[in-house]
Amino acid sequence: MWLRALILAGMVAGCNSPGFRAGAQDIGPMVARPATGPQLPSRLRSDISAERPARILVIGDSLADGFGMFLKNRVDRVLPHAEIINRGKTSTGLARRDFYDWPAQFAVFASEYRPDIVVAHFGANDMQTVMGDATRTVYGTAEWDAAYLREIRKVIAVAQAAGVPLYWIGPAPDSHSGLNAHLRHVNPLFAAAAQEAGAIYFPLSPLVAGHEGEFVQAVKIEDQSVTVRSGDGSHFTGAGYTLIADNLLADMAKRFPPLTGQQSPLRILALQ
Repeated sequence: MWLRALILAGMVAGCNSPGFRAGAQDIGPMVARPATGPQLPSRLRSDISAERPARILVIGDSLADGFGMFLKNRVDRVLPHAEIINRGKTSTGLARRDFYDWPAQFAVFASEYRPDIVVAHFGANDMQTVMGDATRTVYGTAEWDAAYLREIRKVIAVAQAAGVPLYWIGPAPDSHSGLNAHLRHVNPLFAAAAQEAGAIYFPLSPLVAGHEGEFVQAVKIEDQSVTVRSGDGSHFTGAGYTLIADNLLADMAKRFPPLTGQQSPLRILALQ
């Protein structure tokens, strides 16, 4: 019953949430451009089975690490033909390649693990100067938006080169006003870059935010108030991570039926 409630609650996720619309208006047409690489695939290899499970690689910051842990705990319940490889790393992001170079490290992981699906979450540690090879782009400028978008596209380019479907998670709202404004600002950048490359943009606000996309500590699931955010106002409780993990897995089951052991899409009902 708990798993069903979580899956049903989350299938309302989509880019037309109030919080997403408000953020998208801030960016405008700057991000719109033709895809610069091959479109990411929408199908998986044909020989996925219990003996040859799909490898789902999770990359990104400490929130990605949390998603990865709970995806690993929950995957067998929904996707018996899949396994999770969690490589989220605390305190990392896309702005500071001098600290941790995610595009380069992702390329190493892609070569080492040969994933079938990649799940990425970034943004929470990126409210700072973007450090390039020989450049510094100050936060809060139009130039920063362009520099950050280039870093997003570098990660996507690795997925394109590996030929794997990519889920790009749109960060949830934060309780801290400055960081929350930053996340609302970068979410449309993530969404636009994902759209141009054929990646799957998966916003968290429809799952864990209020009706206007605002931060909330708890959400209602089957008329019960469930605390989904941790005390720091940025991370999630076990129930929150479970909610997100189960909805990600449910979406994967719908898009990629071989992960479930079936060949046709599952019928997953959504709340109205």
